[in-house]
Amino acid sequence: MAITMRYLSSENKLTSANCLEDIPKTAQFIWCDFNQPTEAENTFLKTRFNFNKLEIDDTVNGTPRAKYKAYDTYQYIVVHDVKTEDFNAKALNIFIKDRLLITYHHQPFDILKKIETTIKTQMTNNILPTHIFILVLDCLVDGYFDFVYAIEDKVYEFEDSENTKGSMKFEMDNVFKIRSELIKLKRVIYPMTELVNQLKESHQLFLDDKSQLYLQHIDDHMIKQQNILKICQEMTNEIKDNLTSYASYKMNRIMQVLTLVSVVFLPLTLITGIYGMNFINMPELKWRYGYYFVLALMFCISIGCVIYFKKEKWF
Repeated sequence: MAITMRYLSSENKLTSANCLEDIPKTAQFIWCDFNQPTEAENTFLKTRFNFNKLEIDDTVNGTPRAKYKAYDTYQYIVVHDVKTEDFNAKALNIFIKDRLLITYHHQPFDILKKIETTIKTQMTNNILPTHIFILVLDCLVDGYFDFVYAIEDKVYEFEDSENTKGSMKFEMDNVFKIRSELIKLKRVIYPMTELVNQLKESHQLFLDDKSQLYLQHIDDHMIKQQNILKICQEMTNEIKDNLTSYASYKMNRIMQVLTLVSVVFLPLTLITGIYGMNFINMPELKWRYGYYFVLALMFCISIGCVIYFKKEKWF
């Protein structure tokens, strides 16, 4: 789509440039943003900068996992954001080389516009590419809270609602939908937590205490997010178990009623079966009150069964 080039001039002003050659050597740092790049722009990335070919292939052709790799002359980091529509990950590839920062992404990243505004309004002196990266990381992690809190609200609303009002299939579908979103969020947040821990242990990218404190702040946020997701997962497991138990209970009650009805009608069926054979030598067939006697007998048997079941507390 486009390559956006910016640099911080010696006058501490963030300025745009059309190409690298237009950027003065006195620039404090250079930021090249590859936003949904074309094949020609991919070729520019491959040929203009001396980066590892395998890392370039991962960057251009797929969605690499969140990771950090330190080379002799540059640093390569992949961070993930969450897609709003399906909770899947989208990758932001970052290269840091001296005073050069390169961001590469196949999908739009609105946080980069926010970072640009922050640089213009709040950061004007001694800005390094690592400062920009840690701002990107902080914005990404803070953005996870929107998804985590949304999941938490869904879980609590579902728990507080009268779930038995809806059909069991509808309720179970909602539970599995929430669990699916939880799994997708964990697939983004947990690898990012490992990345932050790796950055904290590394002493090549962040050397000053301020950056280390910033990383600890980000790590604290991610721990909070993981705890919320863990609680939500436990609650959805309990909700699923409750719904399953309730469904089993309802099925058992239905089977109990059907069994009792069958037991009541079993002797009645036996009587009607016997007297439905119409043999000639059945003396009861010619009895004047036989029909009424059999009806009364069947009625008494039915009432007796119901009384017995009630006494035994079978229903």
